[in-house]
Amino acid sequence: MTILKSGRREIGSAAARSRVASGLAALDEFSFWTVPVDDRTSGDLIVVGSTGAFVVAACDLAGPVSTAWGTPTVGGYTIPGLRGMRGAARRVRSTLGTATVFTDVEPMICLTEAIMGPPMTVKGVRILHVRDLARDLSARPRALEQGRAQRGARALGMKLAGDHKRHFTTG
Repeated sequence: MTILKSGRREIGSAAARSRVASGLAALDEFSFWTVPVDDRTSGDLIVVGSTGAFVVAACDLAGPVSTAWGTPTVGGYTIPGLRGMRGAARRVRSTLGTATVFTDVEPMICLTEAIMGPPMTVKGVRILHVRDLARDLSARPRALEQGRAQRGARALGMKLAGDHKRHFTTG
C-alpha cells in the first residue's frame, strides 16, 4: 500500500492508477479525453470533456473514510496532497486558458480500496470511490462544446484521431 503524498512524489500504487484508468474507460470516447499529467503536476490523469476538466489522482489507502474536523482520513490516515491537487488544477486551468478553453478544473482524489458512501468535496477537492468516477464526471451539466474540449485535450499534449491530416501544429 502506498500512502498518498503531496507534491511530485508517488500518490498511489501502479495498481491504483490502473484501476482509475479502467474506471475512466467507461466514459464516452467522443466526449471525454484522458491525458497523463506531466512531471511538474500532482495527480495521475487529466480528463477534459463535455462536462469540464478534472485532475485525477489515485489513492489506494484502505479502510473507512471519515471527515472528522474537516480533515479527510481513510483508515485513520490523513489524505495528504489536497493543496498539491488544488495547485495542479490551477496550472491546468492556466494551460487551458492559453488555448482559449475557459472552464474550471476540479481536483479529484479517487479512492480504490476505501469504504465510503457518496462522493464528497473537502477543502475544494472532490473525493470519490473509483466505482463512482465515470458516473460523477458524466452526470454533470454540459460545460464545454465538443470542439472546445478537443482543443483543451490538444493543449495538454494529446494527439486526437485525424490530427495528422490537419494543417496545424500543436504546442
